[in-house]
Amino acid sequence: MTHHPTQIRRVYPSGPLHGSIRPPSSKYHTLRYILAAFLASGTSLVNNPAQSDDTSVLLNACRQLGASLRFDDPPLRPDEPYTLIVQGTGGHIQSPANGMLDVGNAGAVLRLLLGICALSPEPITLTTPYPQSLGRRPNADLLQALRELGAEVHSPNEEGTLPIRISRGQLHGGKVQVSGKKSSQYISSLLYLAPLLDEGLEIEIVDALTSASFVDLTVGILHEAGITVIEQEPRGYYGVPGKQQYQSRSYNIPGDYPSAAALLAAVAVAKGEVRITFLSPQDRDGEVLLEVFSHMGVDIRRDGQKVIARCEGPLKGIALNGNLTIDSVPVIAAAACFATEPSRIYNVANLRLKESDRIYDLAKELGKLGCRITPHEDALEIEPMGAEGMHGGVCVDAHSDHRLIQALAIAGLGSKQPVTIEHAEHIAKSYPDFFSDLMALGARIE
Repeated sequence: MTHHPTQIRRVYPSGPLHGSIRPPSSKYHTLRYILAAFLASGTSLVNNPAQSDDTSVLLNACRQLGASLRFDDPPLRPDEPYTLIVQGTGGHIQSPANGMLDVGNAGAVLRLLLGICALSPEPITLTTPYPQSLGRRPNADLLQALRELGAEVHSPNEEGTLPIRISRGQLHGGKVQVSGKKSSQYISSLLYLAPLLDEGLEIEIVDALTSASFVDLTVGILHEAGITVIEQEPRGYYGVPGKQQYQSRSYNIPGDYPSAAALLAAVAVAKGEVRITFLSPQDRDGEVLLEVFSHMGVDIRRDGQKVIARCEGPLKGIALNGNLTIDSVPVIAAAACFATEPSRIYNVANLRLKESDRIYDLAKELGKLGCRITPHEDALEIEPMGAEGMHGGVCVDAHSDHRLIQALAIAGLGSKQPVTIEHAEHIAKSYPDFFSDLMALGARIE
């Protein structure tokens, strides 16, 4: 687990921005590829993994659970490729030396590992040093599914929050029903476990599946790892035959679109022209994101893996189904505060269950800067600021949430007075170089 000293950042009114940035590698791909390599026999290569707190948390966990992991020679420059070498477990995990597994503030790591830890013959207790962030996030639906499969699972309350103790018990395959309403990570967790069960697993999703594209990503990566997954109803039923083996292989990680979204929001607010490289044109979520900023008034052009974003004029309001690009909603909302028309971002109820309450906490902190943003249970409504604009000149709390840090920094670029962000060290969860990349484009940040 990586601990960073408390950090305060002051973002000054800035613009226009100019330059070229390579965003970090995709966190979502990195975590899932590492887990596939961890469960395979033999040696796998994970090329260009994301360098972030979440990655560090998963690497530490995989080592404690029995894998051997090392990096090849570190690159001399950030844009040079480098490789993580994983000697996998073949699905035969060991219990950590003290039976404890610290999952930091990494919700995806927690959920993905819960299914795998059900394979352990000895109890494993998953813990967090962030009781007010990851410690309050619910896991009850996933824990109930694991109990129905015979695992022994203990949590201190009905919500299924940490600490959670889990072991194999009488683990078996079969059929299980699970809700996908609160988190798609529950389904991904079961999908990673499923091929290692003798009887396999049939997963029926009993209601709406939020952030469904992340389950699509999991299924695609399992296929790459040699695992058969049968999807009978689109995103409603998954069948996974048992006694399968994860295959060792080489994986290539693409660039991270939610990190790129923060750069697109920055150019939308501060104006200028920014080139963002390393963005795969085959990413459906990414294409949705580019369309959103295009509708807002950013001129978007693609050249292979490079996206050129240019903005000079005023921003337009948008109506957005935020579930289509859920992790980018905070920075989109921050940019929408500067539009000359109202905006509404809806279908985002699960944002309340992230590192922070990304509906109410975001609205509260942006409101301190002069935004007219109204939170609802499942939506954000944003009105134009009017003649006074974004006044800034205040200190804001990012609630230990990397996405809120990005959103507040974007707002600061367009404020009349500097914006001070407390606990900015949590940006390392997904985009450690965020502030230095903004400065490289011309932003003034201290």
